[in-house]
Amino acid sequence: MYRLILLISMLTLISSHAQTQPAQPIDTIPFVMGADRRIYVQGYVEGMDTVCRFLVDTGATDVVINSQSPVMDALSACFTLTAQNNSANSTEAYPYTPPVMSVRLGHTEVDSLSLLAIPYPPEAWDGVLGLSWLRRFTVRIDYKEKCLVLYRPDTYQPSPETLRLPMEADRNLGIPVVPLQVKVNGRAYELRAEVDTGSDRVLDLCTAFVERHHLLGTQQPFAISSVTGTATTGGRLENVYLDTVSFGSLSLPRIPGAFSTLQSGVLAGQYVDAIWGNNLLHRFNQTYDFANGCLYLEVNDLLYTPFYDFLAR
Repeated sequence: MYRLILLISMLTLISSHAQTQPAQPIDTIPFVMGADRRIYVQGYVEGMDTVCRFLVDTGATDVVINSQSPVMDALSACFTLTAQNNSANSTEAYPYTPPVMSVRLGHTEVDSLSLLAIPYPPEAWDGVLGLSWLRRFTVRIDYKEKCLVLYRPDTYQPSPETLRLPMEADRNLGIPVVPLQVKVNGRAYELRAEVDTGSDRVLDLCTAFVERHHLLGTQQPFAISSVTGTATTGGRLENVYLDTVSFGSLSLPRIPGAFSTLQSGVLAGQYVDAIWGNNLLHRFNQTYDFANGCLYLEVNDLLYTPFYDFLAR
């Protein structure tokens, strides 16, 4: 009897130990963080031998190629379709391929992709790595190691101290959205924020949200910004200080956010209340568990770096 009980106990321990083992990544892809605090990776588009520089953008639903990049002159693809693109400040139609293309990063190739062609400035980047590529995996952005780590869906296990936010795909835009709380002028507001690594901003409150809560004019802006998107449209961002920004168990004081006055694009606020940009996001290692609808955040060494250089003087 003793031996039987001992054997069962050992099996239980082995089983428990196996369940807590960290998931093994299927690929690790180095990235470079630009002066704009966004991240860039190198990859290859099907049929091209030239390496392409991609902006990693969780706010983009598809893989985009910059039709004005000299690198893309060698691309052979049939842009026979048209797709509507909702950028931060506009909504426009652009050429689109059928889902027959592939893009490779590191040792990982994703096929059956459609490519959207947008004429960004030639020097901006060669392409944008959007959700149609990223969603095939659970993706970890590690700023200490400066790499994207890819896991098979349903295999990633976060550490107990990790902040967990519920994440859903907005049914209109298809972009990841999480709940945040902001306090402005002493009053707390619950909002739905797009998680956008492609934005170099901090936290922009969309026009509809600002108008609904009568926030415009309640603070003297410390700066005025315009948005560089795929089109030039009217409107500006009034940069102000938010009392706090809270998510999960974490609350950050005196965060430089903005009130939007844009009347078109995502910042107009038809579908979301705010855009959470990489100037705030990069202070956390992020893991996007698309399969289970979770965003995991871990504070990293960049938490206390200045948001804008001119504010640190």
